[in-house]
Amino acid sequence: MKTFFSCVLMCVALVACATPTQTSQSEKVTAATSTPHPTVVRQQTSAANAVRGGTLVMGRVTEAATLQPLLAADAASQAYIALLYAPLVRVDPHTLEITGVLYEDKPTVAADGSKITWKLRAGLKWSDGKPLTPQDIIFTWQKMMDDKVNFRYRQTYRDAFVNVQAVDDLTVDYILRTPGFCPALAKTDLVPPIPKHVFENLDINANDVNNKPTVTSGPFRFKEWTRDDHFTASPANENFVRGKPYLDAVTYRVVKDQVVAAQLFKTQELDVAPTMTVAAGESIKDLPHTQFVAFYPTIGASTSYLVMNLRNALLADKAARQAIALAIDKQAIADTIIGGFGKRQSAIYPAAAWAAVDDKELPRYDFAPAKANQLLDAAGYARGANGMRAAKDGKPLKLRIDYDAGNKVREQMALVTQAYLKDVGIAVEVAAYEFNTFLDKARKGDVDLYFEARVSDYDPSDAKNWYATNGGQNLVGYSNPQVDQLFAQAETVPGCRQAERKAIYAQIQKSIAEDSPFVILFTFQTINYYNKRVNLLPLTSFGVMYDIEKIWIKP
Repeated sequence: MKTFFSCVLMCVALVACATPTQTSQSEKVTAATSTPHPTVVRQQTSAANAVRGGTLVMGRVTEAATLQPLLAADAASQAYIALLYAPLVRVDPHTLEITGVLYEDKPTVAADGSKITWKLRAGLKWSDGKPLTPQDIIFTWQKMMDDKVNFRYRQTYRDAFVNVQAVDDLTVDYILRTPGFCPALAKTDLVPPIPKHVFENLDINANDVNNKPTVTSGPFRFKEWTRDDHFTASPANENFVRGKPYLDAVTYRVVKDQVVAAQLFKTQELDVAPTMTVAAGESIKDLPHTQFVAFYPTIGASTSYLVMNLRNALLADKAARQAIALAIDKQAIADTIIGGFGKRQSAIYPAAAWAAVDDKELPRYDFAPAKANQLLDAAGYARGANGMRAAKDGKPLKLRIDYDAGNKVREQMALVTQAYLKDVGIAVEVAAYEFNTFLDKARKGDVDLYFEARVSDYDPSDAKNWYATNGGQNLVGYSNPQVDQLFAQAETVPGCRQAERKAIYAQIQKSIAEDSPFVILFTFQTINYYNKRVNLLPLTSFGVMYDIEKIWIKP
């Protein structure tokens, strides 16, 4: 979660409006799939020519749930929030070191590893002109730790810190629960601080300010949000810590129909296309006004999963889960539905992550329907006369795949998965729900199977939020005490020696692969379709929008 918030501004795709110009294929921004570091062919326009003003319009398939940083647990909410609230720290795309944003560049770490000290930059202000102080950070921390607040990542921060406290008007101390706790530096980001003078007398879970924030610290102020239509952040915040942005406004427009989204991009009413199917992407990638960007990010890589609810009797059976994994041709899905813009993956960490192990070292569940059938037969799921299987109690075996309505990629993946599982005798129903209804069903456990994309974090310890027994996003009941113990062990390696930590995370990956609580499909290549009028900064392993305040529209 921490790194996701920090990476949103660097990874988010932004574009804007202007007159199209011609460009050749060789001018496109591309990246070799063998490396996470993209190559920039097209050169940026000199910053000396930068002009102020203009609105960037971005397409989204899904709508956000909230603008309150403490309640956000979905990518859309975090993308909106990143325009409104500045993070405490971020990751440098060149060194991959944590550096300050609201904080000064580097912290001080106590010699015994018991404390990390950060200093706020002097003169910080909220958008209403009031000082942004350590008291705002402490207030945010207290709400993160308040069990009455619906903050889903509480345990990972409790594992890291006993307390976060103000020392003076600029200084904040983080007191580690365990001296030398390896992920502690990454965890000092917390969530983007919220203004104490606005929220101190409000119920964080439900108030009128959450989704109409009047006081913010990010590159833009809040203007308006019409659900399932658009969200606009404007005007640019003159108090933004890295300087007032050149842009005047950024708009997210919710477009759930891929055909409509492609048409809006063609007519330049939409300046960046949302996640596209292959067919929809092909219809816009060679337009005269299109800038095509494709790369594998070093941090923030998105991996696609078919999630299985282990509270379901069938899915609680490891043999059945392994059979489901064997029944699905993941490579075919990657090659056809996302057009090859993805790498087949079996590990929970993407290949670019330092903790990742080679897939060859893991139990693999490549496409093998004959073996899937053997596992199901041996486990007692007998086929009937119609070829479909029954549960061990003799009742028909039936599952449901849920997905968020309007997401054509997931819709196609659901239909293909339905067909693959039918081939091994498992009946599957496919159901689409409005995104926030879909999220609510998943959180309540009213699911069998569903698709989810997980974003890689700066430190591999954050994966325990999904895989540890008490993880805040472990919604499906996965529990392996050995995995829990290994996560704790990896966080307290003496000296935080990376090689030793990697060896422990290798064991975690092997255990999870063996348990098969999820079907890991592939890591997405980040693909964006931009209008050429937007001056793209040099492409880094975090994308083109790392410094959003420097993005501008060419006249």
